[in-house]
Amino acid sequence: MRLSTYFTIEELTASGYAARHGVNNIPGPIEMENLKHTALQLDRVRALLGCPVLISSGYRSPTVNAAIGGSKTSQHMLGQAVDFTAPNFGSPEYIARAVANSHIPFDQLILEYGQWVHISFTTTHPRGEVLTISRDGVKRGIHA
Repeated sequence: MRLSTYFTIEELTASGYAARHGVNNIPGPIEMENLKHTALQLDRVRALLGCPVLISSGYRSPTVNAAIGGSKTSQHMLGQAVDFTAPNFGSPEYIARAVANSHIPFDQLILEYGQWVHISFTTTHPRGEVLTISRDGVKRGIHA
């Protein structure tokens, strides 16, 4: 089912862990509404980058999130966050800088281990928080 111009429910709920272990990863009605909003905002990210955005992690049920060691307050469980790359645009650092400097109203933008970008969206009061997570810890801003 298509949620927006570029994104489907299937790609925003795909979970290798859930598939391998037979775990339910189906969003409820509130999470579904959040996923629709997330998909519309991801359309803006795709338009900014001018190339496909590849989702590596979107919605995670609480069971999936706990099993993979996700944060207990992860916005993935709310349908508000995705981890992604856009290889045709450039490195995750380059992507993070482009989105951070755009007018897209994100809640959090995190460059994670230099390997992917985490972005989350809320329908009220987005923080616009930009972070980098590496083996050295968490820092504000984008750091290579």
